[in-house]
Amino acid sequence: MFCGDRKVYARGLLVENNRVFTGNSDGTLNYFNTEKETVQMLFRLENFKEMRDIERSGDFIMGIQSGDNGKIVRIGNGGTTKIIQPDMWKGVFLDGMDFLGTRGFLMGDPVDGKFSLYHTNDGGLNWSPCEGEVKAMKDEAGFAASGTNVQILNDSTYVFVSGGAQSRYIKSTNNGKTWEDVVLPYYPGEGSGAFSIHFSDEKTGMIVGGDYTNSDLVLNTCFYTQDGGESWFNPTHPPRGYRSCVLEKNGIFYTCGTNGIDFSEDGGVNWTGFADGNFFSLAANDKLLIATTTEGRIQMFDLFE
Repeated sequence: MFCGDRKVYARGLLVENNRVFTGNSDGTLNYFNTEKETVQMLFRLENFKEMRDIERSGDFIMGIQSGDNGKIVRIGNGGTTKIIQPDMWKGVFLDGMDFLGTRGFLMGDPVDGKFSLYHTNDGGLNWSPCEGEVKAMKDEAGFAASGTNVQILNDSTYVFVSGGAQSRYIKSTNNGKTWEDVVLPYYPGEGSGAFSIHFSDEKTGMIVGGDYTNSDLVLNTCFYTQDGGESWFNPTHPPRGYRSCVLEKNGIFYTCGTNGIDFSEDGGVNWTGFADGNFFSLAANDKLLIATTTEGRIQMFDLFE
């Protein structure tokens, strides 16, 4: 399905039944209806640039603009829009956010040697810095490749991953008051590290990434945990290279990157490739795996059973 502009691609992706929303490289938000095969532009502002992540909180869709000064657009079901851009986000590159009901967690690149970490209790209308600080290593940052480098696991637990010169899995179990971390053995480099994280429950999780400048490099692109992130392991048969997004649906993990999509039926121990191509983000409904790809397109696949 084609969005109408072959120069546009989407890193932000939200799927709700037959409704697909994409946050695009030109700052627009598009709506696809997979049953009617129609496309509609829902949002466009001249001063809102690339939309890196979109999430749902109640009646509102939230979209991130990264860049030198992060901002969020909050779009209501009736089409009303509000730009959220507090002074504390000046100079902050926002990487990704996640919501659990009206509670949201937002992560941005380090400023003055500390990661930019914020949360909200009112569906993203107002944000405050997390109480605890996470010091960044030299040349450590986040990757806004698909808006999936953060996750809220429950009412009190936030997690995120980093990359660059150092890659880490970082977790708080008290709403950001204190943090603990685990170093991940990704190769250090400006384009290398952990790009995406997804827990299917509080124990079983997956981290994917690699080096987007060397997308066919297979070694150390994926790690899985079965103990809530205390320990991470290499797959026996890993994905086929760099991966920018990972998710789980019906007990099966899927991950995508610049050379295809892979799936794992055993919690990340073994991965099998099933689609070739350049993909940015993944989401799913009850029947379909939906991926954003090049030339403003989304591509749909039947889920494995």
